Amino acid sequence: MPDLGPNKTTAVTYPPESLYEQWSNHADGLDMAISQYMIRMVEAGRQNISMDDASSESIRELLQQKADLKREIQRKEQRIQDLERQLQHTSRSKIVSYIEDNPGARMPEITQTVADTVPGRVASHLDALEGELIKQQADGYYLDESDG
Repeated sequence: MPDLGPNKTTAVTYPPESLYEQWSNHADGLDMAISQYMIRMVEAGRQNISMDDASSESIRELLQQKADLKREIQRKEQRIQDLERQLQHTSRSKIVSYIEDNPGARMPEITQTVADTVPGRVASHLDALEGELIKQQADGYYLDESDG
C-alpha cells in the first residue's frame, strides 16, 4: 500500500450518494478517513487478483470439501427427519393403543399416558444417537464433533 505521508495531491470522484454512504460506513467501521479508505480500496483493486493465481489443485480441494460438507449436511438432515418420524410414530402408536384399551378415554388421561412414556423414549433416543451424533461423559451429553 502507498505511504499516506505529507506528499499528496487531489483526486476527485463522483460516486452515487448511496455508494458513497456504503464507503463511508465501511471506512467508519475500519476507523479510517474516507480519503484513506478510497486510496486503500483503489490500490487493493489494482493488485489484479485473479483466479489464475490460484492453483487448480487448491480449487479442486475446495470443491471437494464443499461437496463433502453438502453430503454431510444431507446425511444429518435425513437422520433428523428419521428421528422425528420415529418419535411421531411412537407417540401415535401409544395413543392409539391406549384408546383401543380404554374406549372413551379423555384428553388428560391420554396426555398422562403419553407423558409417562417420555423417559423411556428419551432413553432409547439417546441410546440410538450415542456414538453417531452425541457422546456421553460423566457430567452429561455433548455433540460428538469428532467427525471433523
